[in-house]
Amino acid sequence: MNINLHGLCPEIIMLAAAALVLLVGLCPRDGVRRSSQWIAAISLVLAFIAAWNLGPIGDWRRWTLWPLATYDSMLASGIGLLTVLACWGMPFLDDPAQPDKAYRGEFFAMLLCSLAGLSMMAKVNDLIWLFLALELVSIPTYIMVAAGRGNPAAQEAGVKYFFLGALSAAIYLFGFSYLYGFAGSTRFTAIAAAFHSALTGGHLPYVALIGLLMVVIGISYKIAAVPLHYYAPDVYQGAATPVTAFLSFTPKAAGFFALIIVFNLTGWKLSGPGAAGHVLPDLLMVLAVLTMFVGNVLALLQRNIKRILAYSSIANSGYMLVGLAVGPISSAGSAINGLSATLFYLGAYSLMTVGAFAALIYLQGKTDAAEDLDDIAGVAGEHPLAAAGMAVCLFSLIGMPGTVGFLGKLFLVQAALAANHPVLAVLVVINAAIAAAYYLRIVAAMYLRDAWTPFSVRRAWAPPLAAALATALVIFFGLFPALLFQQSSASGQAVQTAAISHKSAPIVTR
Repeated sequence: MNINLHGLCPEIIMLAAAALVLLVGLCPRDGVRRSSQWIAAISLVLAFIAAWNLGPIGDWRRWTLWPLATYDSMLASGIGLLTVLACWGMPFLDDPAQPDKAYRGEFFAMLLCSLAGLSMMAKVNDLIWLFLALELVSIPTYIMVAAGRGNPAAQEAGVKYFFLGALSAAIYLFGFSYLYGFAGSTRFTAIAAAFHSALTGGHLPYVALIGLLMVVIGISYKIAAVPLHYYAPDVYQGAATPVTAFLSFTPKAAGFFALIIVFNLTGWKLSGPGAAGHVLPDLLMVLAVLTMFVGNVLALLQRNIKRILAYSSIANSGYMLVGLAVGPISSAGSAINGLSATLFYLGAYSLMTVGAFAALIYLQGKTDAAEDLDDIAGVAGEHPLAAAGMAVCLFSLIGMPGTVGFLGKLFLVQAALAANHPVLAVLVVINAAIAAAYYLRIVAAMYLRDAWTPFSVRRAWAPPLAAALATALVIFFGLFPALLFQQSSASGQAVQTAAISHKSAPIVTR
């Protein structure tokens, strides 16, 4: 077996840094422990550079899906860096009676391990590798939720998150076993060939259909899609705010990359003849519609900002499922297809939500972080820049013109219309209008209400920098989307090419 280490440079950097951070965090000296955040940040910068420059190295470009893998690694390291900056200077499990618990390296080590798993998602070539990558993303987040905050709410959130996560892992692993039984192999090339043969013959065995359905249901937990969405509000509220920011991006991105990889094995031709019929495309459409409406309607009933953003995360998963339901084949020849639109929106959503959480982390409010609408009432008067940054990210989540969120929703609507799904396009627009109500409540609390309590902010340079960078990128990509669109479009077109040719060449092993 010939291991291709060139393609794994970003993951090697992250995992090596995670091991170093874990050792540094054991040092009894507080100053040394604080350096763990510097190590994490520098490693993510190096990982981003490595991912950016992977294309010309070796035979990487011979692999059909290299643009998707590059986009995956760049997204993981770039958004991960913003998250590390947002967490900067936060004494996790800070207890004056136990100062040795402050600034422990475990948090940043788990963060790096999870990001390494996400970065590896689009590079695997085997169902076993895919399962291991998903678990590498998930298991560290269980620890982060339970250990990131020293109160009973965090412990309860950690228990809920762990047991439901174990259940979802069992479901999609059982689905993988059905796919193995169908193809006789766990290798992607063999599974793609089996799907091609079955669909060309006009008959897809029910064992393959059941396997795909179970994979979709199990991974729905990762992306917080209906009906496996109910854990998200409690976990988001119970976890420390930096952990919540991380959860809003990493497991969701991993879930969508996993779905893209699995559906790529089918050639995205599940609407053709055979036992599958229109079952899976219709299932994705139903999941998308339910997830959009459930997330947006229930968010209207919340007052806790983290719960509002949790239901917003659910709704945004629904938007991205619209792109997956449309798929990459339907609008062949166009620069925008369903998959390209989903990948563009995934990058846009990551910037918007991390920027909003970074501003929330910066504003302390009455407790360890601003969480309720009352906590941020009148904040624009004392901290206008923080309020403006959060408002821009929220306007982008609404889909206001001039922001990257507007283009993200526009591309999804265009892809749905190009695929002859006007109802889906209309439902996306309706849900964007519903979402405006609860996003504007947060903006109104900052600008139109009087402050209830004096404000204090975190005395660290990095959280406001993270919020400023995310806000600037939200505006920049909203006005000049070429770079982000080029990456997402190239990834979508690569998946389309691989689906047509039924190639799934390996990059982890050759």
